[in-house]
Amino acid sequence: MVLALFIASSPSVFASPKLKSGYDRISASEVITNAVPVLALPLPLADVRLTGGPLKRAQELDASYLLSLEPDRMLFHLRERAGLPPKATKGYSGWDGEGRQLTGHIVGHYLSAVSYMFAATGDQRFKERADYIVRELREIQDKQGDGYLGALMSGSGRDHAPLVDGKTRFEDLSRGVIQSGGFDLNGMWSPWYVEHKIFAGLRDAYRLAGNRDALEVEAKFAGWVDKILSPLSLEQIQKMLNTEFGGMNEVLADLYADTADARWLKACDYFEHHAIVDPLAQRQDILAGKHGNTQVPKLLGELKRYLYSGNATNGAAATFFWDEVAFHHSFATGGHGKDEYFGEPDKLNNRVDGRTDESCNVYNMLKMTRLLFALRPEPKFAEFEERALFNHVLGSIDPADGRTCYMVPVGRGVTHEYQDMQHSFTCCVGSGMENHALHGDGIFYESNDLLWVNFYTPCVADWKRQHARIEVQTDFPEGELVSTRLNVKKKAVFTLALRRPSWAGSGFCVKINNRLIEKLPPPGVYVELKRRWKDGDTVTLTLPKRLRAEPLPDNPRRVALLFGPLVLAGDLGPEEHSGARDSVPVLVAAKAPVEQWLKPSESQTGNFHSVGVGRESDVDFVPFYRLHRRRYAAYWDLYTAGEWTRKAAALAQERERLQKLEQATIAFAQPGEMQPERNFNQQGQDSEPDRVMGHPGRRGRNWFSFDLPVETAHPMALVVTYSNDEWSKRTFDILVDGRRIAQQSVAKDGTEPNFFDVEYPLPAELVNDKQTVTIRFQATNGNEISGVFGLRTIRTDARR
Repeated sequence: MVLALFIASSPSVFASPKLKSGYDRISASEVITNAVPVLALPLPLADVRLTGGPLKRAQELDASYLLSLEPDRMLFHLRERAGLPPKATKGYSGWDGEGRQLTGHIVGHYLSAVSYMFAATGDQRFKERADYIVRELREIQDKQGDGYLGALMSGSGRDHAPLVDGKTRFEDLSRGVIQSGGFDLNGMWSPWYVEHKIFAGLRDAYRLAGNRDALEVEAKFAGWVDKILSPLSLEQIQKMLNTEFGGMNEVLADLYADTADARWLKACDYFEHHAIVDPLAQRQDILAGKHGNTQVPKLLGELKRYLYSGNATNGAAATFFWDEVAFHHSFATGGHGKDEYFGEPDKLNNRVDGRTDESCNVYNMLKMTRLLFALRPEPKFAEFEERALFNHVLGSIDPADGRTCYMVPVGRGVTHEYQDMQHSFTCCVGSGMENHALHGDGIFYESNDLLWVNFYTPCVADWKRQHARIEVQTDFPEGELVSTRLNVKKKAVFTLALRRPSWAGSGFCVKINNRLIEKLPPPGVYVELKRRWKDGDTVTLTLPKRLRAEPLPDNPRRVALLFGPLVLAGDLGPEEHSGARDSVPVLVAAKAPVEQWLKPSESQTGNFHSVGVGRESDVDFVPFYRLHRRRYAAYWDLYTAGEWTRKAAALAQERERLQKLEQATIAFAQPGEMQPERNFNQQGQDSEPDRVMGHPGRRGRNWFSFDLPVETAHPMALVVTYSNDEWSKRTFDILVDGRRIAQQSVAKDGTEPNFFDVEYPLPAELVNDKQTVTIRFQATNGNEISGVFGLRTIRTDARR
């Protein structure tokens, strides 16, 4: 079967007066004929309604958040750049603020999010907001006069150069002025990434909210892009692409699908990054050291180009990339990356701790996943979506108040990176707006008389092709029962393909109208039920979940614990716990089956407790997505009894060292914590709090200082706690009352992430007749100051 693939949910106003509805609807298009056959068409988002469960809760929280925001504040700087008076007294702050990294990106994320939410709920308030923003963008574009939309300024990066309107820097680009790096292009921070968000918002307002003006604004915007980039040579384009550009290739390909104007498919060439695409197409994993969320949208765009054009290189690169990320770079929760970057494939042991699993990456991987299932309806795509959705994505939103996370770490002794939803406006706040409006997407796919059900959550879907209504009731993800009721206007023959997860082994069963189906396929495939269905027919599934340990590929003794598809997180106490040397329990259970020592809670399904194997203590376990505002671990070290005896001796020796250090301490300052920093008069310029492996600290690009007590009657030293978990080498000076006492370098050393102390003797002449001294960390020669996670003055004669 060959169906025209149409990722847009509606044909262009340029080609047809009839508007369709739905999200990323793959259907026969009245606009273009695609080059690639597809086998599965997702039911439109507008035809699926969530009715309960944690996905519904996340959707509701997101909807409330979207309605709390003010569109005029998002449009503030866009209007200002166009010479129009803003309609709000001020714009939003954080990354969307004046002269900040991504000024203007939030209005694009928001326009996509309210369009998705309108389709997902039918609530007219979201359409009204989408329509209002499109009207405003049209006015701004008309005032700009050339199709441009943007609010970026150059000079907003770390060089503190005078601010210049980003439009001028784009014009410099068109003349061949190209200064590009990982995020900087001619002094602008990832400018094409920002423009991509506005493009995507316009596309989604057209497709999901039915706003025809949005497509016209988008086409004029693309005309400006073409005008800027058409004078550049291939070599110049490739140099430009060294800077993050989001999914510009994706939105231009989609614009082609919406308009049938081949100019926009050709314009995708401006954003084909050969240094990445070509080796991936040759099945070379070159991802190590590459920024994660720079690559995922880029390859999503390559996949879109493949769908519309049939270009084999685009398709090979995208599919190989997905396989590598999903199976060789991802952690148990479905997320990937550390400090936003990829590492070597299948080498995750030394990367599990610290700032792992950026939420933007998972958002974009799920978009790729849903699209790939449409091309090749294989269980592996549904398996990945279920894993990422019910672990990372649900884990990224606080079910109490809707705050979303930048990072959702998986390491040992970590905490969530919650965002300030009214002030920070980071990239992950933006993608979070969209993510939790899309939970009805990817559940159902159709192909004539076949309906796939990819994962289970309480919902109702209209399968219009078969005039059927599908109602799913379930206590999943913790529970194991699924009931699917069919309402059909008249008896009809069709096939329900219900996914049997790979984790659903012994005890899995299917019943139709309470009659047991005897012959079932093995785990990890679909149960296809073909019959003449009548109104009221019910299919029930039992999805038994078992406990299992899932090891890292390069360390079989470091494992995540799963209950069915759910990663279990160990509760290690309140997130406010701030000690930089807090140990994480280990499990002396290397050779014992998990079910022997991990026992279910009697009070709540999905909760467990280790019995007799935890050192230094046993641990309570909770489904990862449910554990919030706590310090936790998602990966665990397993030991035999003998191994633990040796490890315990080393830990005891370290505790003794720390005890002696504590006894010698005169004063201890905890960088990164507000009150302790105030207590020791923290000062600085261009520095900020940091958190590594759950522990607070401070780092900087210029300087920061603390005032610490000293005792002149004793020999003194300064002890500073660092981490080897640095992105790159940091070299800086340490000064005491203005005199340099040391130069320090901190870098990754090939070992596991850890904290370590460096002791600096304090010359007697620097402390004589003083009660306090000022300890200053000073960046040198363009370097940065590494994270400082503890700072203490000690009596060196008190440790003997």
